[in-house]
Amino acid sequence: MGLRFGFTPTIVVSSPATAELVLKTHDLVFASRPGSQASKNVSYGQRNLILGKYGPYWCDMRKLCTLELLSNLRISQFQAMRRAELGILVSSLKRAAKNGETVNLSARISGLSGDMNCLMIFGKKYADSNLDERGFKDVITEFMEIGAKFNLADYFPYIGVLDLQGMNRRMKELSRIFDGFLEKIIDEHVQNKKAGKNDGTEDFVDTMMSIMESGEAGFEFDRRNVKAVLLVKILLCY
Repeated sequence: MGLRFGFTPTIVVSSPATAELVLKTHDLVFASRPGSQASKNVSYGQRNLILGKYGPYWCDMRKLCTLELLSNLRISQFQAMRRAELGILVSSLKRAAKNGETVNLSARISGLSGDMNCLMIFGKKYADSNLDERGFKDVITEFMEIGAKFNLADYFPYIGVLDLQGMNRRMKELSRIFDGFLEKIIDEHVQNKKAGKNDGTEDFVDTMMSIMESGEAGFEFDRRNVKAVLLVKILLCY
């Protein structure tokens, strides 16, 4: 069944046979995510894998992330760090039990996951206040909520400039917060490399900056691409 939401043509798949055509036989035709205000504001022009359009760039970026960031060898390099962080958590739980303290286990485990991811991606932990005075989780939650909401500008582009719902303004503000944070991280890594401050373990930022500087990616890969990948990693951390 064909529908039109504003200026956006929409197909409703309501039978197994049609679903097979869309999801299997002609899946590449429907693989791309449509452009939206959210993708424009928060993915550096659809440069990340989640909001990017399917095509040569998307395939190259997926290959780069799979081989350079998410390979078994790369993940195993952080095994000692993960054990150390888990040991810290267990020790803190033992102390709390000894002192008869109440522990929010969900918050502790969530914090452990966030710390581990920060160490793998950025090379160090970041406190909530490092991103914004509201903290990582609150900013990321707002970020995800806005991205999932119905935005009139996606279906009626000509009224997008009016920003009747105020969503574009909020997305741009959140993008500014994340961009400033990511620029700070990249600049820190560049300065540390120049100063020779390296403990021998490359985090994800080091790896991507090395690829960018060497031109080994085989496609256009600059700071915007690095930040697009890092932003997805941050969202997945929390």
